[in-house]
Amino acid sequence: MNYTLCFLLEEDKVLMLLRKKEPNKGKWNGVGGKIEQCETPKESCTREVLEETGLKLKNPLFRGMIALNGIECIYVYASHDFEGELISSDEGKLEWKQLDWILSSKDVVGNIPYFIEDVLNFTNEPKVYDCSYSESGELLGVQIKSLQAI
Repeated sequence: MNYTLCFLLEEDKVLMLLRKKEPNKGKWNGVGGKIEQCETPKESCTREVLEETGLKLKNPLFRGMIALNGIECIYVYASHDFEGELISSDEGKLEWKQLDWILSSKDVVGNIPYFIEDVLNFTNEPKVYDCSYSESGELLGVQIKSLQAI
């Protein structure tokens, strides 16, 4: 199964979702979800952001991929180009968070601090963030690779 994850920026803050559901229940994450059949990752990202936030993306930028134990793939996008008003979401609570908070909080999904700065720096090339997890779900490490290397 493939997924999308999107980080929206407004001035110096990033929109984060406190998840009500597994995976990552009770943790702050970007917004996103499953890629539907016959849907491109970009189309999925745009749909998921609209469904979960009420915000319409104008031009989500592909920022890389997260590999989870080499089994699942998450296409990562970021955008500061959107319109609309935030709505409440069945997925969880939405809040604009400072990057410093995201990097230091234990309440954020564990792999995000490894890649969030790269993802939000639009001058960097997209990369692959290869995340290794133990059988119990503990993050063992993240290898950052060039997209050309895969």
